[in-house]
Amino acid sequence: MNRSILLRLQSGNCPVFKELWIRHEVDDEQIEEDYVPESSHDMGWLGYFVGRNELLHTLNIREFDPPDGESVRDVLIPFLEGVSKNKSIQKLDIHILDMSECRLFTILYPFFQYNDCLRAIVFDQCVFGVDGCRLFASAISSCTNKLLEVIKIENNGITDEGLVDIITALSMHSHLKTLDLNHNGLSTIGCKALSTLLQNSATKLETLNLNNNEIDDEGMDALVPVLKHHNHLISLYLCINQRVSSKGWQQLASILKNPNSKLERLEISGNNIDDEALAAYAHSLTNNGSLNTLSMLGIQQLSNGISSPIVESAFSKLLCDTSSVNATFLSNHIIETFIFSLKQVNRREDKKEVAMIKILLSHTNLDMLPFFEWEFKVLPLMIDWFERASAITTPPNFQPNIGRRKLSSIYQFVRGMPLLYVEAHLRKELDDIKAAELHLEEEKRRVALRQERKRSIIQKLGLPSS
Repeated sequence: MNRSILLRLQSGNCPVFKELWIRHEVDDEQIEEDYVPESSHDMGWLGYFVGRNELLHTLNIREFDPPDGESVRDVLIPFLEGVSKNKSIQKLDIHILDMSECRLFTILYPFFQYNDCLRAIVFDQCVFGVDGCRLFASAISSCTNKLLEVIKIENNGITDEGLVDIITALSMHSHLKTLDLNHNGLSTIGCKALSTLLQNSATKLETLNLNNNEIDDEGMDALVPVLKHHNHLISLYLCINQRVSSKGWQQLASILKNPNSKLERLEISGNNIDDEALAAYAHSLTNNGSLNTLSMLGIQQLSNGISSPIVESAFSKLLCDTSSVNATFLSNHIIETFIFSLKQVNRREDKKEVAMIKILLSHTNLDMLPFFEWEFKVLPLMIDWFERASAITTPPNFQPNIGRRKLSSIYQFVRGMPLLYVEAHLRKELDDIKAAELHLEEEKRRVALRQERKRSIIQKLGLPSS
């Protein structure tokens, strides 16, 4: 299989071969893109042909161990020296590799500097060390194309000392859309560096993953003011940051009040969030028109349903305010939450249908009196609303009784018609009186002008006034 891969890389004209996997070992279902190194010589040839190939798009290294009797240095150096010459790879994906050995980033420096195609870099469960972080930061700073879109540094246990160098190096990459720092040691200093990146650079992040870190309230103090005004973020992950107190989580909730927010997904599962903080999220979402996923799994208050009446009331009112038909219509129909049964309704794509269903679920009879100010225009609008409501699919075990409700509303309208007629007649009479008064005032003004003109003429002619 290895020989076949080398021959295909050497030919350089096979468009199907765009992804290469280097593995420590494979099972019986080895695919034709799997390469299992047998010696440093073997890896040297692989690196040589990878460096020359112009069609390879993705290079994956999975749990790499050197062959028996050879060191990581002996195997990786000749391989990476070849890879450093490649200019076609768009994604470099490395798992479970000690990147602190042999100054490997120094060897790869030309790859980062001259590869105009590179878009994504992934390091998962790798060992960096402080020097490795510094060299990696230098390498991504050297990227001349500045078109990196994805940086994932997951499960590497990197502390602030190393993360600050990496975050700072990203400031020049204005096309960066995804930054994933899941399961590292990001704390206050790292949060401040990240805040500076979001505030002062041209970077327009859409996805930020800070799960499983060491963020505390001071870190939130650094991040939240910037996140409030970062109008490009679509997904934010802050699960399992248990050093943050209720105050910090309430502070984070305030970012949902930004009317220009594009945030669609917020995950804060596995944290110590109390009832007061939960209620803050419900209140912050009142006028939010973008968030559709709020994940709070693993929160004690939610393990057996919301226990606090205050929190339950806040979320119920957010999703379906039953105080009036208009309040129900203006409720939040976007957020999809696991807390209430209404989540199934909110997941419908057509939000007009969502509003209709909530109105039908919450209001047995529609009170027409508030709409009488529209006078006779309300009747065709009301009939059209019921016609559209009868065409939608309602939740199981719910009978909307559209026909009966429509008849009830028409009856209210007909019963209110005398009131409408009297009101319309009185308004017409009032308008006529006001018009007559205006006419009289205008006539008085004209008479006064004629009298003044008469006095002026008599005075000019020297005639006695009469």
